[in-house]
Amino acid sequence: MKKIVIIGASGFIGSTMFNYLSQKLSNDCVVKGTYFSNKKANELLYMDITDSKQIEHYLLMEKPDFILMLAGSKDVKKCEMDYSFAYKMNTQPVEFIVDTIKKYDLDTKLIFFSTDYVFDGEEGNYTTKDIPNPITNYGKTKLLAERVLFESNIDFKIIRTGAVMGKNGIFFDWLIRTLNIENNVFVFENVFFSPTPIQLLNEMVRALILNYKNSPEKLLHIVGDQRLNRYQFAMMISRLVETKCANLVPENANLEQSLFHKDLSLNQSDFVRERQTKSLDEYLENEVYHD
Repeated sequence: MKKIVIIGASGFIGSTMFNYLSQKLSNDCVVKGTYFSNKKANELLYMDITDSKQIEHYLLMEKPDFILMLAGSKDVKKCEMDYSFAYKMNTQPVEFIVDTIKKYDLDTKLIFFSTDYVFDGEEGNYTTKDIPNPITNYGKTKLLAERVLFESNIDFKIIRTGAVMGKNGIFFDWLIRTLNIENNVFVFENVFFSPTPIQLLNEMVRALILNYKNSPEKLLHIVGDQRLNRYQFAMMISRLVETKCANLVPENANLEQSLFHKDLSLNQSDFVRERQTKSLDEYLENEVYHD
């Protein structure tokens, strides 16, 4: 059986993906994972991704067929205040993984999760052919990690995603909770993105693992198939939440004095477009009523 290791399996995306792949690939793969501060499953092992020795020891112990690299810092504000922190969390661990694979000639495929923040957000609808131009330290250090991979000779793929939505996601849970308790909810209508249902992301990662050899692309945009502003997205969720009592009020973000980008929407890669099984509404409805 193939072995999959999820580095960063205790966060929102990582824990959901760990559970999904453990179920859906149980006949084909063994799924293992690491955590740093929040052990959500007994099977997870501790790892500090800033420690090259820990990464080396873990990979030599597991010798995985696939590494899903989800760990890092998505704290855009903290990254902006401290570039060295952003680099240490988002670039250097990828360097450590690449160095270990090369040093010990491991037969390991690395799937690295990048971000829509590699773009400046001026145009939107970005494709994999568009030239990145990050304006935040978070985006800059994720792009540096991408370049580390493109300059290596290891077997890798990069998944750019963004605005991953689902139960236990911070914005998603806040929106549903607030719709049920507030009179008015103010939501930006000048901030555009491509909301990505967590189930869609999980399905595409599973498909990529199973079809890895037949997928020549090194870089994939795995996102939802609609470009929406935050107000439009909130309206979509509001229609699904039957017990809502709040009134949604559109407002504009101050893009000059905030870390918000005007438009970070991504165009789906063909790999996703050919395999997506549900509409965005259907995916989100599953999350709203998720047990």
